[in-house]
Amino acid sequence: MTVVCAWCQRQGLRTVLREKEPLDWPVVSHGICEEHAKAFLAEVREGKTAGLPLDRRGS
Repeated sequence: MTVVCAWCQRQGLRTVLREKEPLDWPVVSHGICEEHAKAFLAEVREGKTAGLPLDRRGS
């Protein structure tokens, strides 16, 4: 299973974070890379995420 950054993928990039068991399973799972995690935490600390919907699927 391949784990990619969901935020990078939304930007048209494919940042592979790691391979995870089962290794022979051709499925993509999602996580967040260190760069986007830091950016998100900075936004949270600044209060920029207040009022954003939690479910952003379809955006």
